[in-house]
Amino acid sequence: MLLFLIFPLFSGVIMSLQETTFAGDVTFVGLKNFRLLFREARFLNNLKLSLIYVLGNLSFSIPLAYIASLIITSQDMRGLPILRGVFLLPFITAPVVSSVIFLSLTDASNGPITLLIEKLTGERPVILATPSLAMWTIIFHSFWRSFPFIMLFLAAGMTAIPNELYEAAKVDGATPWHLFRFITFPLTRIHLALSMLIITMWTVQDAETVFALTRGGPGYSTEVLAVRLFKDSFINFNLNLGATVGVILLGISLLFMVAYLRLMRER
Repeated sequence: MLLFLIFPLFSGVIMSLQETTFAGDVTFVGLKNFRLLFREARFLNNLKLSLIYVLGNLSFSIPLAYIASLIITSQDMRGLPILRGVFLLPFITAPVVSSVIFLSLTDASNGPITLLIEKLTGERPVILATPSLAMWTIIFHSFWRSFPFIMLFLAAGMTAIPNELYEAAKVDGATPWHLFRFITFPLTRIHLALSMLIITMWTVQDAETVFALTRGGPGYSTEVLAVRLFKDSFINFNLNLGATVGVILLGISLLFMVAYLRLMRER
């Protein structure tokens, strides 16, 4: 079982240390592929965009997930079952389907978002052909898909908090903000850290939806690391360089995992 889990990773690391010619000859080149990437402006831009993509997604997802989880765990609101179903719709939508939905929303001819921007500014932008707007689109799409997952984790944590804690705090004159700051947030921090870890892993490794929306463009303006890996491996057929990007992605994921685990231990 351990061999089954480790072998693909080990194989990827070996490939990242090799170079393959068109004739199929494989030679060991050490860290040459890594040096090549880290000297490349395009790769450094890939790293920066991946970081922006992750932070952008989490910045929007966490506040909205807290608000939604507070709503769906409240006991005195009508229509909660319907609301819970609506909140979960983005999560159960297949990634490629949601990408197609966002493509239609940002269509240059008659997309609702394009028409709204035209009404507000007087100009009709080609959203996915404008670097900054294309980046905002992939971040918003990822956030739209991610927040229901964080919401479920937080809601599970909130329902485990004894109601007596809230009642005692209210007797002492606590405001809703005090209840959240001193009871809800501290007691759901581990749920938040776990959900952030999973969403970060998903976002860092997300090539599918970004490629479906922008193909990493215009230019390289939305080419995050996972898209670069996909292009190198399956479009340019440079499997060694693709494996190198994969090893770097794995390293970044491990760094995030260590950071979140440390955060949980400090609970």
